[in-house]
Amino acid sequence: MTQAPTFKHMFTRRAVVFGAVNFVALSVLLGRLYNLQFMRAQEYRMLAEGNRVKLQLVAPVRGLLLDRNGVPMANNQKNFRLFLDTEVTKNARKVLSALASVLTISDERIEEVVDQAKSARYVPPILIKEHLTWDELAQFEFFRLSYPEVFVDVGQVRYYPFNERASHLIGYVGAVTESEQKEMGEEQLARLPDFKIGKSGIEKMLESEIRGTAGVKQTEVNVHGLAVRELGRKEGKSGKDVHLTVDSKLQEYTAARFGQESAAGVVMNIHNGDILALASMPGYNPNSFSKGITAKYWGELQANTRNPLMNKAISGQYPPGSTFKLSMGLAALENKVINPESRVFCNGHFMLGNHQFTCWKPEGHGSMNLHSAIAQSCDVFFYTMAERLGINHMASMARKLGLGKNTGLGLPGEKPGIVPDDDWKHARYGQSWQGGDTINVGIGQGYILTTPLQLAVMVARIANGGFAVTPRLVASDIAPEFKSIGVSDEHLAAVQDGMNAVTNIPGGTAYGHRITDERFAMAGKTGTSQVRKLIRHGMDQNSLPWEDRHHAWFVAYAPVAAPKYAAAVIVEHGGGGASAAAPVVSDMLLKIQSIDAGEPGPQLPEMLKNTDEEQID
Repeated sequence: MTQAPTFKHMFTRRAVVFGAVNFVALSVLLGRLYNLQFMRAQEYRMLAEGNRVKLQLVAPVRGLLLDRNGVPMANNQKNFRLFLDTEVTKNARKVLSALASVLTISDERIEEVVDQAKSARYVPPILIKEHLTWDELAQFEFFRLSYPEVFVDVGQVRYYPFNERASHLIGYVGAVTESEQKEMGEEQLARLPDFKIGKSGIEKMLESEIRGTAGVKQTEVNVHGLAVRELGRKEGKSGKDVHLTVDSKLQEYTAARFGQESAAGVVMNIHNGDILALASMPGYNPNSFSKGITAKYWGELQANTRNPLMNKAISGQYPPGSTFKLSMGLAALENKVINPESRVFCNGHFMLGNHQFTCWKPEGHGSMNLHSAIAQSCDVFFYTMAERLGINHMASMARKLGLGKNTGLGLPGEKPGIVPDDDWKHARYGQSWQGGDTINVGIGQGYILTTPLQLAVMVARIANGGFAVTPRLVASDIAPEFKSIGVSDEHLAAVQDGMNAVTNIPGGTAYGHRITDERFAMAGKTGTSQVRKLIRHGMDQNSLPWEDRHHAWFVAYAPVAAPKYAAAVIVEHGGGGASAAAPVVSDMLLKIQSIDAGEPGPQLPEMLKNTDEEQID
């Protein structure tokens, strides 16, 4: 007979079962703890650190843009910015109202910040104001003792010391737009709120070189993800400083020399292509763009009929007028239509069928050869050359001299101009080329369009012995090699001789504006580009509305004895090349040669001086 289990036996068995279960559970727990504490300790340590430390990209320092002598034309300044810590303050309006009694803060800005502070439970520090002056910082120091929720942070802002006088050349920076973010792809810099990129000019052209690479900032954050303190920082790589070919003294002088005119000018080295000055006026204040342009100033720029937002030196396309006669003269010589002594009689007009084309001098110039025709800008001589050459030969020489295509300078917005021919007219208008079209182009009118930069290149190629020099803006110790355009030295000398007569022989169209110092003497060519046909020939341009007056051109090189520099200037609606453009080019070429010689050169009239930076509302 089996004995029934006693209570003691039952308790012992249950104890064993429960003990075993507890042992297994404890073993699992200890194993898990071991796994967490030892086997995966590094992994979870990193995860925990990630909850405590936030990594943030830091915008790099943008590289400087320096002129050929190391003078900054675009640099960086400290940007003192005022922030409101929304985690600390409970009454943003009260704090801002008190702050407005110390610093200038508009009611509209106060409302914007208050709305931002109310927009979410946890809001990062809000920017109240930036670009604080030293006086504002000093005033704020007294304020911060009572309101620790307001603090100052130091950022950077791009600064342009030459203001509007180099605005189109240097350009400006601005915030990244949505379309630009897409173009930049996965680059995280584009999403930084204070990161800015080049929008125009050299700033945009050299963006990849002067941008730099981002740094990283370690910030301790609280449970809400808000910054508590900075733990460390790894600085990024600053952008590259770039030395330009530009001479800032000449650039400033050229822009200021235009005064209130709507004009553009270029000076370049004819041997290596260095651009010494490239100015378009009126300009704009690039510092207002880097700091955040106001609606008022933007509206003023857009409403200005003289196009301050347009870089006329590379984007302005104009008929070249009589400056094109230099190309015509070379084409006629190279195609053996004439020799330097061939003569054409000018009686004041040229007949093509039943149509009469008049010379600018109604009574005529008499017997003209190439030398005198360039010197006195005889239209009839070049009407005759155009009829003999035909448009294809004319176009071929123009293209050899650099017209009708981009120069390769690299500045954004450059326009190619137009060198027309029969194929071009068919493609553009579906029409055949006519004889009258050829005659008009022969004196730089009609369909042909050029930019000031292109005409500077044209003159450079004539003056340097026929080498296909191209302009450049980045300085280099390496001397570039240019191919010949295939024009004979004799024919180039004949055209150069005519240009010399324009400025240095009595009777030349710009003799009154010659450089009298023989060391620096220039050779040039005047040009007048019709805006619209006048009802009466010889009408006084000053009697017309400004927008109806002719454009004024002048191109030149210097010094005559050993050419080094070429220049081109257009004065929009200036009336005549000799009166409006030639004096400016004369001063520009005298200035750059004086700089080379260590002499002061021409100075600006008092009325054109403006050394103080323009303040924009």
